[in-house]
Amino acid sequence: MNAIALHMTKSSQPTDNTLNASVTAMGALCEPGHTAVPLKPSATMLASGARAGGVSVEVAWKIYQAMIHHAD
Repeated sequence: MNAIALHMTKSSQPTDNTLNASVTAMGALCEPGHTAVPLKPSATMLASGARAGGVSVEVAWKIYQAMIHHAD
């Protein structure tokens, strides 16, 4: 019996659902223009965004949050 068959038992039903959800989410990342980003950016990311936008780090953080929480 292979590893996949071992995970297909009734006792692992929640695991199977989690795996299916993960595969679906990963498939969305394969669409053109999509990428994975952290929910909380690093200080370096915020500083870079602030410099690029000519805004404070606090404003860069608010912009980042808005993009993450309001993505389509």
